[in-house]
Amino acid sequence: MRIHMMAVGGTGMGALAGLLKAQGHDVTGCDNALYPPMSEAIARYGIPTRTGFDPSHIEPPPDVLIVGNAVHADNPEAVAAIEEGVEYLSMAEAIRRFAIAGRKSLVVAGTHGKTTTSALCGYLMNEAGFHPNLIVGGIAKDFDASFLWGGGEWTVVEGDEYETAFFDKGPKFLHYEPEVLVVSNIEMDHLDNFKDLAALENAFVRLLGVVREGGIVIAGTESPSVKKVLTFSGRKVRSFGLTGAEDWYASDVTFASECTRFRLNFRGRNLGVFESRLYGAHNLRNTLAAFAACQEVGVDVEALREALPRFSGVRRRQEVVYDSGSFTVLDDFAHHPTAIHETLKAVKQRYPGRRLITCFEPRSFTCQTKLHEVAFRQAFTLSNVILLAAVSYSAKIPPKERLDLENLKANLEGMDKHAEVLPSPEAFMDWFSKNLAPGDLVAFFSSGNFDDLPARLAELLSTRPATG
Repeated sequence: MRIHMMAVGGTGMGALAGLLKAQGHDVTGCDNALYPPMSEAIARYGIPTRTGFDPSHIEPPPDVLIVGNAVHADNPEAVAAIEEGVEYLSMAEAIRRFAIAGRKSLVVAGTHGKTTTSALCGYLMNEAGFHPNLIVGGIAKDFDASFLWGGGEWTVVEGDEYETAFFDKGPKFLHYEPEVLVVSNIEMDHLDNFKDLAALENAFVRLLGVVREGGIVIAGTESPSVKKVLTFSGRKVRSFGLTGAEDWYASDVTFASECTRFRLNFRGRNLGVFESRLYGAHNLRNTLAAFAACQEVGVDVEALREALPRFSGVRRRQEVVYDSGSFTVLDDFAHHPTAIHETLKAVKQRYPGRRLITCFEPRSFTCQTKLHEVAFRQAFTLSNVILLAAVSYSAKIPPKERLDLENLKANLEGMDKHAEVLPSPEAFMDWFSKNLAPGDLVAFFSSGNFDDLPARLAELLSTRPATG
């Protein structure tokens, strides 16, 4: 089948493109300028792409056009395809047709941790011989890909609450009919889709309603909003968390620089000690969620114990892009204040005693609003230095509702932090050249590519003497 994908560079779209190619379809794509790691992945999958959008891209017409949610209703290529009668699907509809139909689905949803938990589920099931299929919003290091096509009966999907397409404003995750559903946590995000927390919670209530008959919900009940929506589940529920009151919980936890070590418990039954290469309490919760889900699929506990220490994680999740022993550079996708704070706690556990320089690009729509302005102060409390990138605000955000970087800077300085707002990538590089000292750890946070600054800094440091 000839399949053309519009906005192929999105993390989910790129994963689907690779999976369709692995199934034997003839896949092409187009998008605006692509950036790593997805640009590299799409090239590695062998998928030809074109830059921009143009009606010529659908000549001759493909059998199916898959439209990413970054494509708007006035897109000339989409308009031409619809007028010509080309069959078109959203990404979520295509996942359901090509990867879920006739199979069982394990769907991972929640505000934080979806990508790591989904990748871990796919990895554990694969190591246990289940031959799973996987579509995840990031590059799983163990597969060097954002998908896996094993041909087995289970498909693992990262379930996103964001809108499906310009012709379908409902959340993407409503299309996946999970047999096993993980809901890790719910916090306010995506102001461009949900007006308030109640509206976001309602989307998850709807998700619970599409869990298949006889299915199960794996719930992170430390999240108040998750506990709230569970009252509408109508399905068997297993909880996970770190308080000890959940069905699945961890005890005797040790966060060390070399690994995370913990004792796994199910309803008070000690299942033994496990080790993980993932760092931080948030990743321990992700691991518990994945274990609980994999147990429902049928993966043996001993198989989980054996495989977990080998899991390498996901690119742009505490990813070390440079480490000379004297300088370390990390790249991370986190952009919600809770995710940033939890990641910084993990970084401090992993690299104790280092001066921590945090660089943050408020790129997403929600980040550019005032919604989390106060929460960002707490998010950066573990940092010694905070460098904030100037924002190119969305025109949809009224000036009075925009994140005030100067106000955030002043509040951070009032907490005895060194904070600066830097106007350009060049200003960041200039700051690094003048101010970095041996022992410094620099962590970048952005939902975009941050003008390739992590790689640029790594290149600069590679030519710098270790003594500074």
